[in-house]
Amino acid sequence: MRKFAVFDIDGTIFRWQLFHEMFDEFVENKIIDAETAEPVMASRRKWRQGEMTWTDYEMKLIETLDSAIIGVDLSTMEKFADKIIARRGKVLYKYTLNLLKELQNEGYFTIALSGSHQQLVDKFAKLYSIDVAIGLGYDQIDGKLTEKNQIVYGQKDKLLKKVVLENNLDWTDSYAVGDTKGDANMLELVENPIAFNPDEELLLVAKSNGWKIVVERKGVAYSMERNSDGLYILE
Repeated sequence: MRKFAVFDIDGTIFRWQLFHEMFDEFVENKIIDAETAEPVMASRRKWRQGEMTWTDYEMKLIETLDSAIIGVDLSTMEKFADKIIARRGKVLYKYTLNLLKELQNEGYFTIALSGSHQQLVDKFAKLYSIDVAIGLGYDQIDGKLTEKNQIVYGQKDKLLKKVVLENNLDWTDSYAVGDTKGDANMLELVENPIAFNPDEELLLVAKSNGWKIVVERKGVAYSMERNSDGLYILE
């Protein structure tokens, strides 16, 4: 039985969000027209200027992208995914990339669970030799995407248990790395949970559970772990 490590991708290994890149690709190729895209781009500007929360901006993007993707050819999604990964696939955080490589070198089975589209997640995982990758999936009719058939957000604990069972993996000394509250149910299953650049909600969960917290800024990672007195120590 092999040990395993599971990683979120967006904001955890990848320094941005793959599905946001897919939105931009839809706009560039006029699958989402300029008029429809503008409220999302305006929200992005407001978020960057501190005038809007990340969650509100992201929900507007997801709603627009979810509507636009129905009826798109699978071949188009594959082409866009290839383009995105070729252009942006190496924009990564050092800490999580190094951890991924280190654990792979130790023989760990590696898993990616991501809310981005399966086509993006597959190609990203292949680039970094990740063994199993699960992303947002859609049914297809005549090669065109229809309804969602696989949702990852909020389901990572269930999906992880399924992967572990199917691949006969060992929970001993297991790792999980995530950056948002949506990753918490995955992190709580493993022996070595890491909250990486956590959002406010995940930070609170991590601190209450004594999980390791890592923050990376300008290529330098700062690790915080709780000592025997219950205090977090910066390393």
